[in-house]
Amino acid sequence: MAERPFFFHHTLGYRRNPFGALQDDEWAAMAILPAVIRKLLTTNFIHLQLLGSMGSGKTTTLLKLADYFDRDGLRVAYEYLAPGEHRVKTAAADLDILLLDEAQRVHRRSWRKLIATLGQDSDAGLRLLLSSHRDLTARFARRGLPLVTMRLDEILTLDYYEQMLACRLDYFALPGAARTRLAPDAAAFLYDTFYPNLRRAEYFLYDVWQRETAVRQITANDLIHQYKRQQ
Repeated sequence: MAERPFFFHHTLGYRRNPFGALQDDEWAAMAILPAVIRKLLTTNFIHLQLLGSMGSGKTTTLLKLADYFDRDGLRVAYEYLAPGEHRVKTAAADLDILLLDEAQRVHRRSWRKLIATLGQDSDAGLRLLLSSHRDLTARFARRGLPLVTMRLDEILTLDYYEQMLACRLDYFALPGAARTRLAPDAAAFLYDTFYPNLRRAEYFLYDVWQRETAVRQITANDLIHQYKRQQ
């Protein structure tokens, strides 16, 4: 494919490719909390773990929760543990809430130090909201700490995914411009093909948008043809 002008996405009605890499503030701005988590926010839960496979939205949800509690005036910090990192570096002393991404990577010594700071209720100690590929319920139970578990693979519905796609396209759309859109059957194809790793669907859509040349509606058949070409 010939080299494209840097701003060629303007001809499609967007500031840039809407499925490109995002900054943390962009994730928070575009993320939509699943209904069950929005309902949880109306309760007095203390600690929360988000379980899910790769690409199921754990990081997206944590960043949205960080933004939610920050706007509510709480002292909040988010930390991501990259592969090979096993120690929590964030100082918890002055925090109300720590959001810890990929918590299964924390070594036991660092975990014991962290869990000693956690509270039994919302008025004392640190509240921990974490994501993990491994269920860490037993570590909380040994300390008698309350924990709510949400399994994202079970609550990410097609309707929720359609809202996520619409929000992402709206965020990068040029005001008042005609723009390329996804047909309803396109969203269903993406969900059926890539669920639960919906991050792979975003990578796929990035390539789709890179190939587009004019404003139109992209259908499931369009996506199927491109998907087959990539196999």
